[in-house]
Amino acid sequence: MGFVSAVALCLPNVAFKRAAMRRLAAQVSPEIATAIWRDAQILQRDLKRQRPKHSAGVNLLLRYMEWDCALYRAAREQGLSRDRAGALIEEINWDLFKAPIGSAFRVTRLLTRRMQTRIRRMLDAMFALVFTAPFKRSRTPSGEGLVFDVLACPLAAYFKQQGVPELTRHAACSLDYRMAAQWGAVLHRKQTIAEGAPHCDFRFTLQSGNGAESVLSPEPCKVSQTHKARRDF
Repeated sequence: MGFVSAVALCLPNVAFKRAAMRRLAAQVSPEIATAIWRDAQILQRDLKRQRPKHSAGVNLLLRYMEWDCALYRAAREQGLSRDRAGALIEEINWDLFKAPIGSAFRVTRLLTRRMQTRIRRMLDAMFALVFTAPFKRSRTPSGEGLVFDVLACPLAAYFKQQGVPELTRHAACSLDYRMAAQWGAVLHRKQTIAEGAPHCDFRFTLQSGNGAESVLSPEPCKVSQTHKARRDF
């Protein structure tokens, strides 16, 4: 299932429609669902002409953000509140990404059983393949454990440019918490670029066997604090 979902992600138009129609059918009447999807398609065609060009990984993400923006606007035009429309986008995106992310994380168990190492390797792979330039992250070795800051986020920039900066939280930021939980970790974040902060701070902790959180111990870092473009987040 995870492999099929990963392949499907390479076809944003098909994958997004499938996930969106499932969620719309569960949350609104058939008439409203049809109207929202019809309007979203019209809006997406207009957004397509304004599509920014970055690296392959970021371009793929922005294809989904483009659909998020179109569906969000269509839902608002059909009377859904800002919170309800945002929650709809959040559920659609998690439906799209949870299986591929979960499957990839299970593969890391073939390399090591140490949870911190698995999470670090998973994140590094995502930074190298998907969250590339103009994403930018810094890693800060410290006693806090697995920590880093995101210094530049093209997703937040995209939604701000489109006049819906509030959508970043639903379409992207919220998924980080779900992803961490899927990995058996907890994400602690006090600020985001989408909210006007200079950077997004990521701080992970693990769940110990007795249910209490244990801080991830730091690992040796052989790279500079700020990664080069191809490894930036």
